[in-house]
Order: sequence, then C-alpha cells, then structure tokens
Amino acid sequence: MIGKTNKQKGFTLLFASLVGSLLLALGIATFNIVLRELDLSSSARESRKAFYAADSGWECAFFHDRKRPAVFATSTNSLGIPTPTFIQCRNGDISVASTRAAFSAVSTFRMPLDDDACADVKITKDDNDNKDKISKTFIESRGKNDCTTNPNPNRVERAIRVKY
Repeated sequence: MIGKTNKQKGFTLLFASLVGSLLLALGIATFNIVLRELDLSSSARESRKAFYAADSGWECAFFHDRKRPAVFATSTNSLGIPTPTFIQCRNGDISVASTRAAFSAVSTFRMPLDDDACADVKITKDDNDNKDKISKTFIESRGKNDCTTNPNPNRVERAIRVKY
C-alpha cells in the first residue's frame, strides 16, 4: 500500500467549501431582500404621511368654502380680495393669501401637521365663460411628509385635486 495514493482525500474539503459558499450566497440574497423590503416599507409610510396631509388640506379648504364662502377670493366678489384672512384647521389659525385676475381668483395657504408634514393648498374660483355667474371651484392640495428646509432624499409629495 505504499505507493498508492488516495484520490478522494480532498473531496470532503471541496464539498464543505461548496456548501459553505452556497449558504453564504443564500444568506446574502436573503439580506438583500430584507433591505429592499425595509426601504419599501419606509417609503410606504412616508407616502401615507404625505397623502394624509393632502387629504387634510383639501378637507379643510372644502369645509371653509362651504361654511364661509367669502373666506376665499372670487373674481365676482365686489368686496375685492379678502385681506389676510384666517381659517381654523387642526386647532390653529392659518393665514390665507389671495390674488385675483379678470375671471378667476386664487387663494393659498399652508397647513402644518404633525411630524413636520404639511399641506400646501390652492383654491381657484374660475368664472371664465360662465354665463350663470356660478363659479367653478378647484382645490389642489399637495401634501408633503417633510416641510422642513433641510435636504431630505426621502421627501415625498402627494396631491389631491377636487373640482366642483
């Protein structure tokens, strides 16, 4: 038996390293999937904040437009543009700025929400080509998950547009 070599001597080591490499590759792939799922979950949470901000903004504007129609400027309002008007949403006073053109008027406000979220709301009253003098109202509410001035790569904006 001197002179004979065992050809299967390194097979166990080769098999163990192959199985170890396969398990390591599976672990890395699983870790990658987990990281992507966490990013997706975080993105969904931030998107939800932005959408809820937009929803709160248009509901506030719609409520005040129905409750106190003179609070937002119209092109047919003989009183002119309302001077800085205040509306109350979320237990706080919010200043409304207005501008007026020949056949339309635009009112805007920013409504702050929790966790640095906010909604920028624009109310447009349009009387263009309207023989009945009934204005069309457009509310555009843009909700943001982060309204700070700091750069944020995860900043999300969602918009809701309502016409009536």
